[in-house]
Amino acid sequence: MEVIPKNIIHEGARLKQIVRDKHIKILDFAKRAGFSNQIAHYYFRKEAIKRATLLEFCTLLGISLDEFYAWTHPRRVPSQPVSDLHQGHRLDELIEEKGLNKTRLADRMNLSRRALYNLIEKPQFTPEQLKKVCQVLEITAKEFLGTNHVEDNPEVPELESWKDKYYKLLEEYNKALVEISRLRGQPPL
Repeated sequence: MEVIPKNIIHEGARLKQIVRDKHIKILDFAKRAGFSNQIAHYYFRKEAIKRATLLEFCTLLGISLDEFYAWTHPRRVPSQPVSDLHQGHRLDELIEEKGLNKTRLADRMNLSRRALYNLIEKPQFTPEQLKKVCQVLEITAKEFLGTNHVEDNPEVPELESWKDKYYKLLEEYNKALVEISRLRGQPPL
C-alpha cells in the first residue's frame, strides 16, 4: 500500500505549478475539470486536497499521483547569464515555490497588490526594493540572486539574515544592561 506524506507540500501550489509547467492555461484547466476559473484558483490556494479530487486532477494532467508528489520546480537554465536574471520573475518564482498568497505578501511589504504586480514586472530592483523583498521572504540576497551575481555586483547590498540581526540586537541589549549597571553603581550581570 502506498503511503503518501500529508501536508509536507502545499498541494494547491504544486497543482498550479504543474499546470504552468505543462503550459496549460488556468482557464483551460478549469474547463477540462468542469468548473469555473474561480474554483480552479480555490484549489490552487488549498494546502491539502482530497485524494480522490487530486487523482482526478492528475488524470486530467496526464500524470500519476507519484509524479505529482515528485514534481520538481524547473530551475533557471544554468547556461543563462546571471546578469540576465529578471528579478521580478525571480520574485514570482519564489512566491510560487513557497506557495505564498500575493495579497498577504503585498500587505507584509506595505504595498498594494497592484504595486506587487508592478514589482514582479521589473527586470531590476533598487537596492531598497531588493532588501525589502529579501526581508519579507526571509532569504538573503545571495539566495535571491544567486551567489555569482552578488559577488560580481558591488551595488547589491549584503543583507543580514534574521539570525544575524537577532545576535546583533542581543549584543546591543547586553551592552545596554552593562551600561545601566555601571551607571547605577552595581556590578555587571
